[in-house]
Amino acid sequence: MRKTLWLALFFLVAFKPSFAQSCNPASVFYVVRDERGKVVSTADLASIAAQLPKTIGDATTGANEISIKPDKLTYYWHEDADFEKGSKMPALLFANAATCTMHLGEVTIKYHGMTMRLIFNIDIDRSQDDRQQVIDSVKLQNGTFHLDLKGWARQRETIIPATHWRRS
Repeated sequence: MRKTLWLALFFLVAFKPSFAQSCNPASVFYVVRDERGKVVSTADLASIAAQLPKTIGDATTGANEISIKPDKLTYYWHEDADFEKGSKMPALLFANAATCTMHLGEVTIKYHGMTMRLIFNIDIDRSQDDRQQVIDSVKLQNGTFHLDLKGWARQRETIIPATHWRRS
């Protein structure tokens, strides 16, 4: 699945000279946890992703996987030669390969009869180092939550922990 996404992004860039970029796509990977706090399965994540619009703002949506390093606090980028060494985990993907920038506003997830509205308000520009962000989630529950990144050091390859979500 991951290779298919990157191959599609490659063809998009390769065959649209006006879109040719010299940067990686701006992307946010969101780990979805069920009502017990367990990461949802790949199959369940695919059904959640299928309910999302194809685009949210300037981001395309889909399901993918992340690769967690042994410390469980950091991750490998998809282009990293060590990606295959990490523990794989399914995650929703929001990405923009056309402009290499992205604003991710809000996303509504529906699963097991619950609706969770997530307000990300994340902006990724072409020059920032943390262009691939991985965000952990709180347990799935009804309600609205916003991501509060005040005090976040924007460290490359560090998972943004669920403690940054606030109930609105």
